[in-house]
Amino acid sequence: MGRKFTTISEMEYDNYPAWRRHSPWVYRLAAAAACEIAAIVLMFSIDGLDTKDQAWMVVGLALGSLVASGFSLFFFLTSLGKMRLAWRAYRRANGHYTRAEQQIVEERQLLVSAQYAAAELAGHLLSGSWTPMAPNWSMVLNPQEQAVCSSAAHYARFYGTQANYMHSSAFFMGRPSFVAVGMAATALGNSVRRRQAQAYAQAQWREQQVVAATITNQRVLCQKQDGTWLSFYFDAVTNIDADANNGTLILQFHNAEPLMLGGRGGLFAAVVAIWALHGPAGLRSYPGLQNLRMLHA
Repeated sequence: MGRKFTTISEMEYDNYPAWRRHSPWVYRLAAAAACEIAAIVLMFSIDGLDTKDQAWMVVGLALGSLVASGFSLFFFLTSLGKMRLAWRAYRRANGHYTRAEQQIVEERQLLVSAQYAAAELAGHLLSGSWTPMAPNWSMVLNPQEQAVCSSAAHYARFYGTQANYMHSSAFFMGRPSFVAVGMAATALGNSVRRRQAQAYAQAQWREQQVVAATITNQRVLCQKQDGTWLSFYFDAVTNIDADANNGTLILQFHNAEPLMLGGRGGLFAAVVAIWALHGPAGLRSYPGLQNLRMLHA
């Protein structure tokens, strides 16, 4: 995931004007050349000094030359990184993508397609022209409940858990140095395992997977990959956070862990949830749907 986020941040260069893409490496390369020239000038200045009577100046000029050379190397190396970013932006502008970049482009295209579909759904709900879909025969709906749409969605729940770790105890015999090293290694191992367990136990998004989501006028039904069906009723929601720009919906409940849905199903769920909770006014005014309203305009 870290590599993917790095690639996404690098692709932000595509949105910059040419001067902003190239100025970082140009400035650094110019600074590297200036520092290197200064280092050379300082070194040549030593030749005209008396190494005995002006030893302190010799040492000062030598140190100054060394520092200037260090700065020159620093600016040169950092300019290479900026050059690579500008070069990759140029390659992408001409349709040449790395595998990671191609994956991100495809995901963005899928998101845009889902945003248009969600905007169309919002328009139908707003005008009252939507028609209930036929639900899965294995799905049992409540009286007056109607299935609005269905799609795959990225699913996650936010909660902490209980994590245990194996505390190791060891008995060492022998020379004092051997015993001390063995006890220190055991304590270090216990400390690392304890920190890992504590990090795992902290509240975080868990159970991340792709689910089959059916959204009705009363709830979101999710079929997990193990076949389990879960229901998340809108009347139990205490907080809703929808962002159509990145295609995510986060619902918080009275007595259940928060739910996050993303992707096409997340966008559909966001539209229907806001419609069910806030009515047509929500579709017209909810800030997180502004992008969809612009697409449907």
